[in-house]
Amino acid sequence: MFSSIKNLVKNKYFWIILSIISTFAGIVYLLYFTDLFVLKEIKVLNNKKVTEREIIELTGLKGGERLFSIPINKIKERILLNPKIEEVVIVRHLPCALEIKIKEKEPLAIITQNNRGYLIDKKGVIIEPILPEDYQFYPVVEIKNEEFKEKFLNFLVWLKNQKNYLPVYENLATVTLEEDKLIFVTKNGIKIYFPLISEKDWTYFYKNLDKIMAYLYEKELVEKVELIRFDYPLGSALIKFRG
Repeated sequence: MFSSIKNLVKNKYFWIILSIISTFAGIVYLLYFTDLFVLKEIKVLNNKKVTEREIIELTGLKGGERLFSIPINKIKERILLNPKIEEVVIVRHLPCALEIKIKEKEPLAIITQNNRGYLIDKKGVIIEPILPEDYQFYPVVEIKNEEFKEKFLNFLVWLKNQKNYLPVYENLATVTLEEDKLIFVTKNGIKIYFPLISEKDWTYFYKNLDKIMAYLYEKELVEKVELIRFDYPLGSALIKFRG
């Protein structure tokens, strides 16, 4: 028996394994059982509307927690409870800091519920109550056809990002998804109808609308237009002027 122990002691692999175990145990002890790596600072990045204080309060951290014992995934879930926040990335920075990078939700449009206006995101989720100036930047939307809701919201995202087509997104007062058509009303009172179902998508019709609007502006006829309809045979449109 003593011979076996003696041979084991002489075995270089024994010492390598023992060294690895000792090193690992030392690291675990330093990380989890000493005050060397404790939380002293929380950095919040990329926040605009949500304050740093709001985010830190959502973490539930008070400072002094062991950095490697902090439950990162649970803290992400807490922060995402804020309806204004879309994504969260949390990074530990040795020896004592936690960095929280957030991506806030981008407002897409205004929706009215119980006679109050709210900003919604690209999924139709309410972000926050509107401010009076929000009407300058976002149309009021009404969704009467749930089947096409996702397609409708995706189209609005596309439209919001297009600054080269007329009318630009900020010039739309309302956009309504009806059971059988899509209706825009511009801030100068022009009604525009798109067919709900067609062999072409709504981007196709909006690009054609851009050509019509450019012509109307060039001929100084925009203020005289009451209605533009695309729910006609493909490739044609009706323009009705005010009486």
